[in-house]
Amino acid sequence: MRRRIIALALAATLAVGGGGAYAWESRLTDEDAPFVGYPTAQEVSSWQLMRGQYERSAERGESVAPVFGSSELNPGPAGFSHPGNLLAPGTYDVGALMAGRAGCADLWQAIEIGAFASVADAPRRVVLSPSIQWFMTYRRPARDFPDVYSSGAFEAFMANGDISDGLKRRVAQRAAEYGAGEPANEGPVERIVRDVDEAAKTLASDVRLAHDLALDGRSSGVAVDATAPRPPRATGGPDWDAVFTEADRAARAQATGNDLGMSDAWYGKHFKTWLEGANKSWKVRGDEYFSSQEFEDFKMVLDVCRETGVEPLIVIQPVKGAAYDQTVYTCEVRQQYYRMVRDAAADAGFQVADFSGHEYDRYFLRDYSHPSELGSAYYSKAIYTFLKTGYADTGPSGDVLLAGA
Repeated sequence: MRRRIIALALAATLAVGGGGAYAWESRLTDEDAPFVGYPTAQEVSSWQLMRGQYERSAERGESVAPVFGSSELNPGPAGFSHPGNLLAPGTYDVGALMAGRAGCADLWQAIEIGAFASVADAPRRVVLSPSIQWFMTYRRPARDFPDVYSSGAFEAFMANGDISDGLKRRVAQRAAEYGAGEPANEGPVERIVRDVDEAAKTLASDVRLAHDLALDGRSSGVAVDATAPRPPRATGGPDWDAVFTEADRAARAQATGNDLGMSDAWYGKHFKTWLEGANKSWKVRGDEYFSSQEFEDFKMVLDVCRETGVEPLIVIQPVKGAAYDQTVYTCEVRQQYYRMVRDAAADAGFQVADFSGHEYDRYFLRDYSHPSELGSAYYSKAIYTFLKTGYADTGPSGDVLLAGA
């Protein structure tokens, strides 16, 4: 409450003396504000914008739910079948809102889910899409988390009465460890000064964001591809036979020049550099291939879901087995990660959509870990069916099913 009073007072001051700053900020929730398909770092750190994206869809009567993840949420390179394109709000009877970007790992998701759960008519189902890279040796949360941290979302999370004080303390402590949130042992004067400073930065950032969106008419992130083909409806949803048949054709067409089934463009420009960099920088101490700290954060995400009554689907994404086998993260090592995610989800009583068995499927991924059109079709079907029925269908359709892929 103290923060809100400070923020409102500051906003009022700036609105009078700063040329209507608060009026600019409020545009982030306007009906005609552009829809963000894959948000920038500035956009994911704006709770005003993230909340506004959901509320505008809900006000239009669209059934939408957030999909939390990182770089795999980018619909740009993944074609028409990517959830951010295929399931864009308003396209079918169930829609998906991409919530996250590169750098948004488990702690960011825990805060955002708790914040979203406090919104009127909040979604009761969400999708979690953790990436193995979050848990690997090169993670740098103190570098990455402050760039995507949202003080507005953190405030909404802390104000959510469904979340226990103990869980709030754990999340706040971790945020402080990562260089954001409320530092421990902070005195009342320091806290007031920091709250004023944080409110000023948040408002200034939202004003710049609203101004840029108004000038450009779109997000500087990746927009939903409005020209992408929309397969015909089948009882309100996509025709999955048509989706998979076309997605399989497209994935194969883009991977004709290499043995790994990667996009030829990515393979030719980036694979050698990626592999050299992985073998140079992925250093492991003993058997510590994965971060216990990140797994604690992942369990906090599940705890937030449980306490707020949110039902998550945990999507277990594969990596390109033939590529990772050439690094210290061999098949045997990667199975440790998949088991840990499965076990944590089972302990919490939540459903998984496990695609780890597709590691060696030639056309499932377009590079080392991001979905091709075909992989995107699998993700979209699982997400759609979960949001629609509560059960994720992870199987193929169309020619892919007939071919036994």
